[in-house]
Amino acid sequence: MKALRIAARQPLAVLVLVAAIFGGLTLTIWWLPLGLVIYGVVVWLVAQDPWLTAPPARPRPRITSPLLRAAINEIERSQREVERAVAGTKGALAGILTNIVTQTRDLVEEAYFLADKGQIIEHYLASNDYQRLTQQITQLDWQISATIDPFTRQQLEERRKALLDQQKHLQDLRLYIDRIQAQLANIDASLDTILAEVIRLRTADAVAMTSASSNVQQRLADLRSDMEVFRKVLDTAMTGI
Repeated sequence: MKALRIAARQPLAVLVLVAAIFGGLTLTIWWLPLGLVIYGVVVWLVAQDPWLTAPPARPRPRITSPLLRAAINEIERSQREVERAVAGTKGALAGILTNIVTQTRDLVEEAYFLADKGQIIEHYLASNDYQRLTQQITQLDWQISATIDPFTRQQLEERRKALLDQQKHLQDLRLYIDRIQAQLANIDASLDTILAEVIRLRTADAVAMTSASSNVQQRLADLRSDMEVFRKVLDTAMTGI
């Protein structure tokens, strides 16, 4: 129903409707029902377009980290190679490969937002010196050992625990940076594999084409699912950054 409402307001459909009303009022009354039928057909055809109700694309974040920018560039290059391999296909294969291209584009979008998380972590790590925390903990250890007053000792120990927690948080974030880089490398490698599969699909017979295309689409779907899970884990880990 939503697609029909949107389709009814598309320029072509509105033009047909206006022509039907104008013709019915100024030319002949039969023009009106005929025009309305044509209008209905146009609306129905336009409503079949899956992109009509697709949510607007999220704006891509600007990746300034040299390391992550390089990874994104490689992913984009691999995805463009897939699109070039798909260009010019016709018939049933064209529809299958179009779906694959759409999935690879989605992967690129996910890669951008994953890289954005990575550069946020990089910035946080750059502004929080792990070695400085270690020195502060060492100094607190000396103060605790030299303190007799129970209240002062308790405060120092709580401060030490907070610094240890902060250190662990930094260690975890360093681990996530490594995982992000590994995930981006995996996306790039997967796109290269998809490229080889697409080229093979273009020369496959109908039975092999159906089986292989299903495998490719499932592989892409699984990778996208893994990325979404990882992104949720990152969101939790980055709370407070």
